[in-house]
Amino acid sequence: MVILAALFLLIGLSEGTSDDRVVPAEEVLASIKAGKAADFDGCTIEGDLDLGALKIEGPVHFNHTIFRDSVIFNYTTFNDTAYFRGSRFNEFAYFDESQFKCDAYFDSCRFDSTAYFSRSRFQWLALFTGTFFNGDSSFGSTFNGPTYFRFCSFNRSAKFSGSTSELFVSFYRSCFNGIAYFGGSDIVDGDIFVRYFGAEFDGADFRETRFNDTAYFDRCMFNYANFGDATFNSYADFRDSKFNIADFTATQFNKEAQFDDAKFAGKVSFNSSRFKGDALFENTAFESELSLTRARYDKLFIRWHNFKGGLAYDDAAYMSLMKNFKDLGYYEDYDGCYYQYRKAHRDQPWPSVSGWEASIRKVIDNPMELFYGYGTKPFNAFFFSLVIVLLFALFWWALGLGGPKDRTLANLPPGEEWLDDDITDILGFSVTVFLSGTRFFIDAPALPRIEGRSRSMIKKAFILERVLGALFSILFFIAISGTIVRAS
Repeated sequence: MVILAALFLLIGLSEGTSDDRVVPAEEVLASIKAGKAADFDGCTIEGDLDLGALKIEGPVHFNHTIFRDSVIFNYTTFNDTAYFRGSRFNEFAYFDESQFKCDAYFDSCRFDSTAYFSRSRFQWLALFTGTFFNGDSSFGSTFNGPTYFRFCSFNRSAKFSGSTSELFVSFYRSCFNGIAYFGGSDIVDGDIFVRYFGAEFDGADFRETRFNDTAYFDRCMFNYANFGDATFNSYADFRDSKFNIADFTATQFNKEAQFDDAKFAGKVSFNSSRFKGDALFENTAFESELSLTRARYDKLFIRWHNFKGGLAYDDAAYMSLMKNFKDLGYYEDYDGCYYQYRKAHRDQPWPSVSGWEASIRKVIDNPMELFYGYGTKPFNAFFFSLVIVLLFALFWWALGLGGPKDRTLANLPPGEEWLDDDITDILGFSVTVFLSGTRFFIDAPALPRIEGRSRSMIKKAFILERVLGALFSILFFIAISGTIVRAS
């Protein structure tokens, strides 16, 4: 990456170097003030050059120019194209609050000291491709046209906090060797705390970009952000940032990655990404689908209820996430993830299972979701049990249980009691029959004998309630042991 950027610089410096004029800074200032053509390509400008607050009507040509001393363009307005291609700035270069109303070419430049473009406005093309920033740089600027920082090297701190763009901004294959500030906070001189607005990008391309020091993207706003194949070798801070669509495919975070309170409104991909440190996503909102296919992490601090748009289906991604929740003790999140996985898995093809078997298993899978939530919803089984007991109680009451035609008592051993025509007694009978299906706690009551009612039908109803009792009791205990008992 650095080699490619160096090639850009060498090519730029090798062109247009035939003019070796040494021009005093006073001569440049006088010429521009007089309205003459600003043609200083290939020159060496000596002395501090101050063109601050000037309005320059024609194009300015400083291609392959060497500025030996400081350069000040603060509050300067460039009404025509500004050419600084392949130029070298040996001392500080200030372009604060300058306005570039046409294209601005700073490609293949070299800034050996500070380069400040704070609160500058670029109305059209802003080209910084292949530029070296060897000192601190600051771009709290407005970019209204296409902007390119491709193959750049930022060798000290780079500040883009407060920047805005209306079109795409590309940092493709750039390298940040110092702290990169794109976010809403900054620390100056180690002890002064300064607040900035985070950068706002309509689109931002950080593919294959390398951040060798801390990268601050907190409180940024991205309509579209592509960090594919980017590398963060130090702390990465994206707290409170807002993304519409974001792509972190194959991004590598070698230390802690902080996404707390961020919001992803559209689809976001962390496919094949690698988190070597803690990945912090507390209170992060994923409004649309999140993709974690082949993502690797040790600890992903994220909660299942934040997956509002769901997780893109991938067996390994679900399994890794469930293991992560269990390792962190997020048991309810594990249950929610497992429940969603089972639902999503049912809609997928099962190539390792024969067609007829897969069809039968998928049919069975539907009631298992409903009855006990695949072991994650014990109260589903409880409420189904309650409904079954009530329905059978109504059935037994309508059948005449405990009424004048009930002949069950005559067949009981002497001294045993039987029901009377009371709905609470009948409800108790239904509960007893239901729970006797397990034979763990309660024995089955006597099989009723009711005059005028089919003995076979009574027996079948009796057996059916016991079977349902056994089934739902087992489902209830499985779900209880897997959720409430486990977490206690």
